[in-house]
Amino acid sequence: MYRSGKHLKVSFTLLLLAWCLGLATPARANLRFYTIVQQNCMAYRVATDASQMDLEEKSDGSLTFSLQLESRRNNYEEVMMIGYIAVGQAVERTDLNVQTIHIIVTTPNSIIHTTADISLVEQLLREEINSFDFIRQLQWSSN
Repeated sequence: MYRSGKHLKVSFTLLLLAWCLGLATPARANLRFYTIVQQNCMAYRVATDASQMDLEEKSDGSLTFSLQLESRRNNYEEVMMIGYIAVGQAVERTDLNVQTIHIIVTTPNSIIHTTADISLVEQLLREEINSFDFIRQLQWSSN
């Protein structure tokens, strides 16, 4: 016996699922990137989650990534370095066109904003510059 109502429900469900997957494709790319960043941070025991991450597209098609991390009072540079390394490794593994990276480190007394170009982070990952030179070349601001 043929029941058209049941087949319509199945067809509608499949169509709705396909539509949702089509909308979620860019989000999945971001999810993979976010997951890699999170895994790398967790490997160094720095807690983070997707709510602390933001990936924005600029008008020229390049991407800007922001990551907010928390630090104790006197290890903010270490936490910041871990953030840059995690993001750099995620860029290498996903091939996203991230050009600018913002790391925001919150300490009990202040909020520290730093910005680096992806080329500087790649130099750090390839060990062409050391961490001291990397930190000196960052753009800093604090509140």
